[in-house]
Amino acid sequence: MKWIFSLATVGGFIGFIVYLNSVPPSSGPQQPPTAKESAQTPATKTAKQEEKKPGFRFYEMLPESEVIPPKVEEYTPGPTKQDFDYLVQSGSFRSKEDAERQRAQIAFQGLRAGVQRIELDSGSVWYRVNVGPFSSRSQMSSAIDKLVSINIQPLIRKVPKQG
Repeated sequence: MKWIFSLATVGGFIGFIVYLNSVPPSSGPQQPPTAKESAQTPATKTAKQEEKKPGFRFYEMLPESEVIPPKVEEYTPGPTKQDFDYLVQSGSFRSKEDAERQRAQIAFQGLRAGVQRIELDSGSVWYRVNVGPFSSRSQMSSAIDKLVSINIQPLIRKVPKQG
């Protein structure tokens, strides 16, 4: 095992030496210009220098790719006037008894729940169990935590404020 590792190391070293020999030597110190080069006019030198410059177009491309963000209402912390309340729907049932059973289960958690009768266009009747309304997200979050603790996955709705 050791001799395989030694062979691999020696082979890697030989490969590195071969690679170094194949790399062209770097340009050494600059030689003073020859008489032929110094005889060229300054215009010719400038043209050659321009040809050697890399073709960066950064300053031309930047204005073309400018992104203008949309106007957004600024955030102001503190109490804000909101025109809705949060209503937490904990369930929807076909039978009123099931809805009342869940309402009682929620009442044991210290929350007020109500049952709302909904009649759909198809003629079927559903009973929704709603908790709330809540005027703040913190009150709503507290109620949701209690509902989740009794294995109820609620649905959050925003409803217009009454009054």
